Amino acid sequence: MRDWMDDIGERSLRYLAEIAARGGVRMAAETLGVNPSVISRQVAALERRLRFPLIERRGRHVVVTEIGRLLIDHYHDGQRRQRDLAARLEEYRHLRRGRVALGVGEGFIGNLIARALQRFSMTYPDILVEIRSGPTPVVLSLVRDDVVDIGLCARSADDPAMRIHPFAARPLCAVVAPTHRFASMTKVPPAELASERLIFMTEAFGVQHFVQSLLDDVRLNVIPAYRVDLFNTAQTLAAAGLGVAFMSSITARRGIDLGELVAVPIDHPIATGFASQMMTRVGRRLSPAADHLWKQLAQSFLAAKT
Repeated sequence: MRDWMDDIGERSLRYLAEIAARGGVRMAAETLGVNPSVISRQVAALERRLRFPLIERRGRHVVVTEIGRLLIDHYHDGQRRQRDLAARLEEYRHLRRGRVALGVGEGFIGNLIARALQRFSMTYPDILVEIRSGPTPVVLSLVRDDVVDIGLCARSADDPAMRIHPFAARPLCAVVAPTHRFASMTKVPPAELASERLIFMTEAFGVQHFVQSLLDDVRLNVIPAYRVDLFNTAQTLAAAGLGVAFMSSITARRGIDLGELVAVPIDHPIATGFASQMMTRVGRRLSPAADHLWKQLAQSFLAAKT
């Protein structure tokens, strides 16, 4: 059964509102540029559908009843909401309003993403950017479940549910303090790792799978001195001379720029294939703001130096 509200047409309410504003059917018709009989028929038809009188004559004037006023208030509220919606849509269209949610592998929160976000936020200061961080499986889950618009993480297995933008592989590096013996090397042979105190990430991190694959390939069985769940922790330990951490030079960029860390590529084919990716769920339509940030992040990755 149709709801009785479906019988209230916007045109009828507009005519009723104009009658109230002008004090009569004829004056409302002149304002709207229609025949008075058209307005009278529309209002009469609405009265029959609702079974309420909406207008009444008082002397020479036509006034709107209490029920009619209620309908006019409803009409005006709807008009205000439409205007507000149109204004907000324009703000979204011109990136003056909006929200972008990013799922970011913890190792990406550094100079690279900072540069992209700095440009984006300077251009679009009214866009809210939400950042959720975690290891690769967490980022994949955030994207898959539409918690975030865009994900940035280590390269993972192809997933048909994901639209993936891969980035060129960057060397997996041994990250150490400037005083460490590795700091003067151009490359670190994997065998050299056997005698070092090593800083591993937890198994949830994609980088740790690369490290373990490399060690397995050279048949090197090692026990780490530390296992951490934040790249920042790994970098702090390495900078203090407490061990060798593993990540790309991009992830360690801040410490490198400050002179606290040195990143030396590991001399092994697996280490050269340490890649990253940006992704969104297949079928998800990015907002104008999210699409713009997607493009800026892609440019930042291409421009970044290892």
